[in-house]
Amino acid sequence: MGKLVVRIVENGHSYRINCDEHTPVESVQKLLESISGIPFKDQLLFCFGVKLESHSPLSAYKLPSGEEEVFLFNKSRMRINSPPPTPEKFKINVIPINPPLSPPSSSRGPHPNLDDTSDPALNALPSYETQFRNHLQSGSAIYRRTLAMFEICERLLQEQEAQERALDVAKGNLDHFYKMVCQNYTEFMKCYSQQDCSHRKFLVDFGREKEKLRSIKIMPLLQNANRKCLLDFVDEENLQKVWEECSSSHGRFEKKVLELKTEFGDLNGQVQDLFSCKTSNFIKDVEFEDVNTVKKLLEDYISRQVSPSPILPHNAFSALGPTYNTHEKDYLPKMRACDNAISTLLDLCTDKKNESNLYVHNYMQKIARMQYIIKDLRYKFSVFSEALKHQNEQFHQLKVLHGVGPAYMACLAEVERRKTATKMYMENAEKLSEKLARERDFEIRRRDEFVKVHSTFIPPDILASMGLYDSINPCYVNVAPLPGGSTTLAVTDTTILQNDAETKIEALINEVSKFERESEINRNLLDRLRSCATSADFADSLRVLAQSLVRAGEESNEDSTFKLRECIEIIADKVGALSRQCEDLEENRDLVNTLCTKNQLENQANKERISFNQLQVDEIAAFLLNASGQYQAINRDCPYYYLSPDSISLLSDNRPSYIIGQVVHIERRTVESPLSETGTSRLTSSQESTPNPYGLPIGCEYFVVTAAILPDTNVDYSPRS
Repeated sequence: MGKLVVRIVENGHSYRINCDEHTPVESVQKLLESISGIPFKDQLLFCFGVKLESHSPLSAYKLPSGEEEVFLFNKSRMRINSPPPTPEKFKINVIPINPPLSPPSSSRGPHPNLDDTSDPALNALPSYETQFRNHLQSGSAIYRRTLAMFEICERLLQEQEAQERALDVAKGNLDHFYKMVCQNYTEFMKCYSQQDCSHRKFLVDFGREKEKLRSIKIMPLLQNANRKCLLDFVDEENLQKVWEECSSSHGRFEKKVLELKTEFGDLNGQVQDLFSCKTSNFIKDVEFEDVNTVKKLLEDYISRQVSPSPILPHNAFSALGPTYNTHEKDYLPKMRACDNAISTLLDLCTDKKNESNLYVHNYMQKIARMQYIIKDLRYKFSVFSEALKHQNEQFHQLKVLHGVGPAYMACLAEVERRKTATKMYMENAEKLSEKLARERDFEIRRRDEFVKVHSTFIPPDILASMGLYDSINPCYVNVAPLPGGSTTLAVTDTTILQNDAETKIEALINEVSKFERESEINRNLLDRLRSCATSADFADSLRVLAQSLVRAGEESNEDSTFKLRECIEIIADKVGALSRQCEDLEENRDLVNTLCTKNQLENQANKERISFNQLQVDEIAAFLLNASGQYQAINRDCPYYYLSPDSISLLSDNRPSYIIGQVVHIERRTVESPLSETGTSRLTSSQESTPNPYGLPIGCEYFVVTAAILPDTNVDYSPRS
């Protein structure tokens, strides 16, 4: 069994309950209901900042523990309309100034009759005894009353300290949920800010994007009665309605978010004000010196009492008068003054305790209100997050307007790329056809020479039976067009010579047999190599393996083992060098990342500027329409860059004076004399039918550039360095 210390937060009262770790929390709550009067349903128990659940045993919270205390919060007191706590009052018995004298003692010792003596000092002794007894009773009563008031003050101070610790627990619980709602608010506002900026841009740029798409005409081959420009790719009327709905929804949602910001700002201010409150009404570090003073005076007074013995000398009787005066004029007035001071202190402690109870009552009501606001805000954040997703889906239709232009440019570039790829494909097919024809002619001549040499010795029918008069079948390469301008390559009518296949199969079988014999020998070596690969230090493991191969080579006297050892040593050295280089690279990672980023930015900047030097693929070039009707690139080093006829065919009939395009393919050519053409048939395109379409001198080198025309390009016209 152990003691469970329970503190009632609303008044600071404490209860010690006998229980063990198997006692359910519910049993403790029922007992507290009977002794504290707080209903079971209104009880909130906290320990270690954790709420105690009714269905759990005390062992779940490592209770009972002699060092930890459980705080009981009354939920009914935390409601807004709950009445304030009743002021506490303490009743202390009043000590009369002159208490009634106690009856004298029945025995006066060996001299009971002092009335017959003629000595006046002895006759006054009973009166002194009576007065001193009265003084002792008064001092004792004052001391007991002062001690009782002191204990009450001390208990009030302990209760206020318990209330202060309970408020710390309540603030810690509030701070936990406040941090959660702050995190939810931060995450929501981050997502909202990004989405709001994007949606606002869509709404503002809507009209400009429409006019931009309206101004871009599509290719003449793609035009019809309903499609003249890029804007015709979308339903303009429906898109206008979507824009109006999105604009209205965006405005309404923005107002709701502003209200949420205001509500969260108010909560933040209230929580900060609540956390900054100081419990200044609590009494601390009170020194009860008056009680010690009363106790000291009483002890001194008792020690100075004079025994009423008639055999005392006269000098002892002469001291009774000053002692009586000291009691009446010094000790008793001081004790009564101390009693009044302690009484005043008790009144002060009582007032402060009542103020503390009221402060705790109001403070807990504020915390309960904050908890309610936080709970409501957390629910609103989930609702606002769903609204954020819904609005993003609504704006998705507006994003189509911004994607039409880039998608159309990508399609034009893809058309140019496919044409260039088709042309290269046809050229490769032509080369393949010529190569197969040459190989067939060579094979036919070789077969004819063989028959011519051996037909003198072998009868023709035998040669025919052996198939030595057979001729190799021709192989045709046909490039057939497919739908959409694609091409397909078909190799037809191919025949395998069976003898060569059998020879290759036999050689392959021999290789497999040899590999099976060697695999058993090298299996151990492979396992060791695998273990080296998985080791932490790969280079050192390879060196150890190489040393072991030295001993194995000496035993087997095989050159292959020594060669393998040399290879492994070379690999080990290279791996070690690579490891050191990796360490150096790891040390210079930041520098490498900076240089890579700089290089990427420079490449991106170069791609966005017009090139006036030697052109490369993916660069942007400017072409001017010259006097001969050809588009010639503006270039410093090599002036003979011309736009390909395929790219020119995509233009409308009204050719512009200049064109800006992205280079897709560059073909290098040399002007040749018409007489130098060979008789071999070639697959040529229409632009190659004219040997010198640009009027250049024979032997001059020029370039035909295939480019994707940029209909509306924002590029940098500054020369590239």
